[in-house]
Amino acid sequence: MSQLIKSLLYAFLSLLFLSGCSEQAQQETNIQPVNNTPTADIVLTNGYVYTIDNDKSVKQAVAIKDEIIIYVGDEQDVQKFIGDSTKIEDLKGRMLMPGLHDMHIHAAGIVELDMCDFKGQPYSLEDMVPFLQDCLQRYQIEKDEWLIVLQWPFSYGNQPSERLPTMRAALDAVSVKHPIMMFGDDGHHAAANSLALAGAKNREGKVVGINKTTLSDVFAEYKEMIGVDESGEPDGNISENARKLVRETFNKDIQGLWEGPEAIMPGVNAKLAASGVTSIQDTWVDKNLEKYYHWLADSGEMTFRLRTALFEAAEDTHSDSGLEQISMHVEHFKQTRDKLQNFKYVQANGVKLFADAVLEGNPYAQPPSLPVAAVLDGFKQPIFSLDPNSDQLDVVGYVDQDSKTCQQVHADPGSYEDARDVNAFLDKHGYHPAQCQKAGGVLEHSEAYIKEYVRQMTEAGFHVHIHALSDKGIRVAMDAFAAVKSMADEQGLTQSITHVQLAHPDDVKRIGELGVYVAFTYVWVFPTVEYDMTVIPFIDKVNGIADLYNPEHYYMQNAYPVNSVQEAGGILTWGSDAPVGSRDPLAFPSMQAAVTREADGQVLNPEQRISIHDVIAAYTINGARLMGHDNKLGSIEVGKTADLIVLNQNVVELAEQGKADSINETLVDMTIFDGKIIYQRH
Repeated sequence: MSQLIKSLLYAFLSLLFLSGCSEQAQQETNIQPVNNTPTADIVLTNGYVYTIDNDKSVKQAVAIKDEIIIYVGDEQDVQKFIGDSTKIEDLKGRMLMPGLHDMHIHAAGIVELDMCDFKGQPYSLEDMVPFLQDCLQRYQIEKDEWLIVLQWPFSYGNQPSERLPTMRAALDAVSVKHPIMMFGDDGHHAAANSLALAGAKNREGKVVGINKTTLSDVFAEYKEMIGVDESGEPDGNISENARKLVRETFNKDIQGLWEGPEAIMPGVNAKLAASGVTSIQDTWVDKNLEKYYHWLADSGEMTFRLRTALFEAAEDTHSDSGLEQISMHVEHFKQTRDKLQNFKYVQANGVKLFADAVLEGNPYAQPPSLPVAAVLDGFKQPIFSLDPNSDQLDVVGYVDQDSKTCQQVHADPGSYEDARDVNAFLDKHGYHPAQCQKAGGVLEHSEAYIKEYVRQMTEAGFHVHIHALSDKGIRVAMDAFAAVKSMADEQGLTQSITHVQLAHPDDVKRIGELGVYVAFTYVWVFPTVEYDMTVIPFIDKVNGIADLYNPEHYYMQNAYPVNSVQEAGGILTWGSDAPVGSRDPLAFPSMQAAVTREADGQVLNPEQRISIHDVIAAYTINGARLMGHDNKLGSIEVGKTADLIVLNQNVVELAEQGKADSINETLVDMTIFDGKIIYQRH
């Protein structure tokens, strides 16, 4: 923009602001001689312009000069901004709204690479074998080379058979000559065959393998993260940090960072633009991914705004020695912030921390694998049955962990290590002796580590974003945020958490009191029996599958408490968590779920539904506030930057006319970023 044009434009905007920026003042200001009115580069007319201003007003037209919105109003007065060089876009009644803010995404993972990939499609263990064998042949993987598999739907399908009772058995049936590692589409689970398990190394780097013996000593700290069969041997299922025992580069695998940035980052640009996403918070930016964003920003081709939530893995964080690492993380993050601070579209000023893990167990295992995330009240021990004809799971009872039988197991656990003794116990009691053990999951780090990490990062001027999924993790996160609230406020720093699948009402209240931003993945908030069977029976004692959605139960009352968070004063934002569940951010299916929370005639906690206006605010102005650029973005107002999207249907009218179940069909027709059209569907 030349200095002369800038001067004219800013002089014009000053007139608007001096008049109070009211609609009447805008109209009065716009009725000026043509030679005092700047010529727009782009004019959008004949639209449903959902502004998200303070009044949530709806207008018809927008004019853009360079990257700035210079007019928002009606069809008549926008004509004054049209010149010979103006590009006119007739919206033909379509909805125009601000660009979307995805506040929890792993953007490199949204680009599909040419490798073995389930693409989220479920398979039984029997059907999984030929699928993976085809991958071995198609990609010509040599003996002893790894078969890495992405987007495995860990919580759907995976039904065992008599021939293949465990995941390990299924992967061994694929090959015993190739180490195999599958990564769950949630970013937390994985599965490995015997050859891969046998290659696990201890702290000294010596190969000792994961087996019943090493799980009791060498790898005891990972025991809750590794599934076992009825004899105590690994069943192939691995989660969280235990994955690094099998494959140290699992972070690069999940993010697809074996290809260079030139093969991935242009695809990130394109996918986000087609999804209407113009600002993101990438919530796992480690030293590998830093280079990819640096490359994109340096190329001058970046078409989205980024906050990096910087992340580094740490060791021994449940011991005092773990605390000593935090200062080293701070220094590295400061260096990264310095390297990226001069790029126009990048804020390298956030950090990521895991308070807990995930809340799914494995009903197909024997004994059933418990969820990993820490809970306040401990896990129940359900007894599952599987209908061999329909593959339908049911809950037929619960283990009484205080019974005389379980007391005997507690008194002499060594009596149930032999497979024959275990099978005899199973035949007699109908459950595995290991189910007598009480457990409540684990935090990713000690409470002391979490609090000290938040303190040091806040002191260093970083916005802190915490993965806090279950009620204990959320409580610890709120304790940590409360301790540094005044320090954060003094520096203008935000505090945010993500997922919040299960929150105690006391902590929902604290979220509001602290003004915490919550990035909900709304597409998860509707009921799905197959998934919910991996969660709810471990939280509440359900009387069979028909009782799964009992409104009196703790889970149903406190699952994804979106409306309660908002009413308490917490700030709703949106995080797709892509590629978790799907490489597509699924912006509009997620929007629909927030409004309806319904699937197959069942609603998950209907009191937690929110209005279409609330969810749009979460996607736009609230996300802009979290990123600290709401003075320039997040709404359609004069003087703000033009990050805008055009939709093929009006989601507001759909919701208000009782047609919210069609919101998921919404497509983005056009995306404007920084005043330039970067995507058009047709």
